[in-house]
Amino acid sequence: QRTSLAVFTISRFHEAGDGFVSSQDEQQRLQRFVGAVEREYLPVPFHNFAHAVDVTHGTARLMNIISSESFLTDLEQYVLLIAAVAHDLGHPGVNNGFLSEVGHELALQYNDRSPLENMHCAKLYTIVANPLMNVFSKLSKDQYKEARKNCIEVILHTDMMGHGSMVKDLQMTYQINQEVFSNKIEGPMINGNNIAELEIFTQAETKLLVMECILHSADVSNPCRIWDTSYAWAMVCLEEFFAQGDQEKMLGIPVQFLNDRDKLNKPNSQIGFIEFMIAPFYSAQIRLWPSLHELGDNLTSNLAHWADMWEKEVNPTDEEKGKVHGRVNKVRENMQDASTRGGTQAGQRG
Repeated sequence: QRTSLAVFTISRFHEAGDGFVSSQDEQQRLQRFVGAVEREYLPVPFHNFAHAVDVTHGTARLMNIISSESFLTDLEQYVLLIAAVAHDLGHPGVNNGFLSEVGHELALQYNDRSPLENMHCAKLYTIVANPLMNVFSKLSKDQYKEARKNCIEVILHTDMMGHGSMVKDLQMTYQINQEVFSNKIEGPMINGNNIAELEIFTQAETKLLVMECILHSADVSNPCRIWDTSYAWAMVCLEEFFAQGDQEKMLGIPVQFLNDRDKLNKPNSQIGFIEFMIAPFYSAQIRLWPSLHELGDNLTSNLAHWADMWEKEVNPTDEEKGKVHGRVNKVRENMQDASTRGGTQAGQRG
């Protein structure tokens, strides 16, 4: 079922006859590829094939919401979908910090630099090397080079170590072009987008940032889903962290911040993670694409849910409660400000 969903999402993203999965041969090649990809995912709690399919669907949805066809080519969109389904290939359920700490062969092979993400890319291209599974076989030599470069770039940028700089780059893109984004420059529209905005997104450097952002956004989008879905993913993610923490204790190495099942308060960990990591990332995206405002609405709603859970579990003082409510309200205000681009009506589009 998951294999079918991944194949459907990738093959049907473009209209029939368009894109890179238009013939029966190409459809079968894609099915074999996705089957091979599924076999490479391990049965870990979070970074498994279900997550890969979820991120593939999330990538497609994000591209549709922001009208990416206005500034990304069919090939760039296709690359993002292939990268999405393969982006965590062979994930062992522990993070890069753990691999470096224990001197794992992947950390040694890739010199401690994004060992997991480098491994995911290498596994993807090992699969693609088989002609029966080469989902890039339709491409010209130049197209293949471009696709490979972009595939590697976007997968490498799913490493959380690059998260902060990606947020800053998105914020800078908005600030440098604030006159355009704040609608002070009126101009013709395409698909509800100001042409002046589209010109920004089609610049080579910005376009690569946008592609990296789309995959990373789909990858960390769980706090932006409806509550039941968001909560379920958070629990399996924490279970994977705790399993790593158990190994860290057993090996006598430092237990990473979110990994100690005996000390971590789950709701409090999610409040901090959303407030400091996820909210700034999505507010930066929503400023660029106000049509993503629903993700911001879900995020603030989920943050309030976690705050309620924290209150019930911890029974905090009124002062502590007031501080957490203040943090939740601050995130809500930032999201609203982003969706209206600081008070303009731009947020009403989409």
